[in-house]
This record gives sequence, C-alpha cells and structure tokens, in this order.
Amino acid sequence: MSKRNNVVAIASIATLALALSGCGTNLTGAHEGGEAVVYWGKWAEGTPQAVLFEEVIADYTEETGTEIDVQWLGNGQEDQVKNAIATGEGPDFFDTAIDHTPGFRAAGAIGDIDALLDAEIPGEGVPIRDVLPANVLEVISDDEGPGFVPHSLFSIGLWYDAGTFPEFTEAPPATFDDFLEIVADRQAETGAAPIALDGTINAYNAYWLYQLLLSTAGPGILVDLASDPTAWDRPEVLRAVAELERLVQLAPFQKDYMATKFPDAQNAWAAGDHDFNLNGTWLGSETAPMRADGADPRVAAFPPVEQGAAAPATVGALGWAVSPSSKHQEEVADFLAFAMQKKYIDRIATDADNIPARADSPAPAALEAAQAAIIDAPAVSLDFDGIAMVNPEWWNDVFLPLDDKLIGGSITGAEFIAAGRAQTEAMLSR
Repeated sequence: MSKRNNVVAIASIATLALALSGCGTNLTGAHEGGEAVVYWGKWAEGTPQAVLFEEVIADYTEETGTEIDVQWLGNGQEDQVKNAIATGEGPDFFDTAIDHTPGFRAAGAIGDIDALLDAEIPGEGVPIRDVLPANVLEVISDDEGPGFVPHSLFSIGLWYDAGTFPEFTEAPPATFDDFLEIVADRQAETGAAPIALDGTINAYNAYWLYQLLLSTAGPGILVDLASDPTAWDRPEVLRAVAELERLVQLAPFQKDYMATKFPDAQNAWAAGDHDFNLNGTWLGSETAPMRADGADPRVAAFPPVEQGAAAPATVGALGWAVSPSSKHQEEVADFLAFAMQKKYIDRIATDADNIPARADSPAPAALEAAQAAIIDAPAVSLDFDGIAMVNPEWWNDVFLPLDDKLIGGSITGAEFIAAGRAQTEAMLSR
C-alpha cells in the first residue's frame, strides 16, 4: 500500500465549503418517495454549482423521463449521508470530496465507483474515465479504487498579477532561488512587502514549507516526518527548511503578518498592495470583490528548488459518490455520465470559476497554469499529504506550531528540525 493512498486532503476543502452553507433538513430518502433518483447535495441554493447541476438535472429528466430529486443540505451533509445510508435509506448519490472518502468508506457509504467510471458519456462514445486526467484518477483513488466521480479540481499555487508580471504567464520563476531574487528586487523597488500572508491561518503558513518539501522530498514526506524521527534529518528536509529560512530572512511579508487576521492579507493582495500570495486556486474568485481595477490575477505553479525538476502537484477534487444500497445504480450511472458531458463540465470554469475535472475542458484563464500542472505533473499529492486525517495530533500539536514559529522568524531552521525530531519521538514513545 502506498503512503499516498493512506492519506486524504484536509482543510483546503473547508475554504471551498464556505460557499456550501446550505438550507433545509426535510430529507427524502432514496426509497421513500417512489421511483425518483435522490441526490443529496452540499451546495447552497443559488450558488453557481447548484444552478448548473439543477440545469443538468432538468435536461436529463426532459431527455430520459427519469426524475432526479435534488435536496441541498449544506453543512452537516456528510453525517446525514452516512447515518441515512447506514439505515438503508438516504440518497442514491451525493456530493463528496477527497477528504471525505475515508469517512464514507468506513461508513460503508460508497458504492462501486470503478464500474461507474465505465459508463459511456452520451454523444461522445467514451467512458467517463477516459476524459479524466491520469493524475486525477490516481488522486481520487485509494486501495479500494476510486472514491467518486470528480467534476471540479483545485490546487495550490503562487498567485500574482499578470499586469505587473506579464512574463510569468509564459516563463514563471524557474527555481525558488529565482523567486527569492524577484522578491528582493520588488522589495527594493517598491519599498512594500511583496508577499501577503494571513498568518493567523496556520495552514496558509504551512503551504510554504510543504510546497518546498514536495519539491525536495516528494509526496508522503509529512507522513514520514510524523512516523519516523530520523526523517527530520534527511538532506531533502534540511534543504526545504533552509530555503524557507532564506525566505523569512528577506522579511518579505507585511508588518505583523503572524497576527494578520483572515482575510485581511489576501484582500490587500487583491487590492494590489502586495505582489504574491501562496494559496489555493479558489483565491481569485474568493477575492474578486476586493480586486483592484484592471488587475489580472493568475496562479503559477510553485517554483521547484532545483531547476528542471518539475515539482509534484497538489491536487484536490470535488464530485459525486454513489450509495451502495441504492436500488437505482444504473440510473445513477446513466445520469452521472450525462452530467460529465463536456458542455456541462466546461461550465465548471465559465460559471463557477473552478478547474473542470475533464482534461479537455479549459480552466479559467487565471487557473490555466494550475490545470496544466495537475495534468502534467510527474507525481501528485493530496493537500499536506492528508496528514490531518491520518495523524491529527501530530499535525496540530507538533508540525503546525513549529511551522508557525519558523515562518514567523522566532526559531531558526536548526531549532525547527531539532524540536520536530524531539517532539515526534516523544509522541511516538507515549
């Protein structure tokens, strides 16, 4: 079993979930209301995704005569799904994401998605799996196979304004060292802090070290650090920590950045007060109301530590899972194949400003580089190796507090390594 397949994505989904606050708790189960196929969704009514999926449902019903009963549940949807399916009721299919797969697996709530991916997309003559990038198929799968049918993707990257850095769209910084030079030059040129960081969000602080660790050590490194104290002394770990220490020594962040409350820093970045923000692919749409006039926000793949060494891509996904107790397996497969038509998945970009899961559906202009990185990366990783689900105590009590101190400049790289090794060993010895 691979280390990657033991882990799941974490809090980045929670950022997207801010848009998923919902309504209604008067639920209809899959086997309570006649022959309608029941879909329990987590999107709030009126959001772009809810509007899009309701249109797909209407088109499907008009074409096939099959009714889809959609109910938007909002927060708490996961527990409602698991509890209902456990009683033999609940939806035929439901919204999910990478970080929910282990919980739904444990609850026996996920049906045979591998077989469902063989459903042929109407008018295209190919099964669902053939329109998904290989890296996406890998990242949505565990040792039991795929967990869901993805419609939307997200990743982590370096946000910038293409008006200020037009060269980045074709030639982003080739190495992290190149990026540090750009940061230093901008600092000298403008006298302003080049990088915005909402330092009270510890996961945002940790993006910097994790992306460096991915570049030097590859996926699974956080799992190793949490389970083996000697992993802290690996050369690739020391290199990543040293690179972050170099960044911190430039003092590139805004004043009092470790006390900056979300979303002040990212809003200041959107307003043009800072050049860069390392964040998720949702940042552009999330900060759109604060965007400076004429700004052209784009995201670039995080620059690798070594030139020419393409870094692994962090990949997350949202999609649909099917209940194993559904008596409408064929109808669900037929509907999801219908929903995966290019004309609908293209609208994940145009309507919802997210990266579509289909390889042939263009991403929004701001996210083109992130989509290319997802498709072309030599390796993929779940967000933070999914360590928050695998070992939340170590993540919350060891790594995040130490990372805050390192990026906050209150400890050195050597102190970070020594404390991480010692605290990990102490935790494992208990």
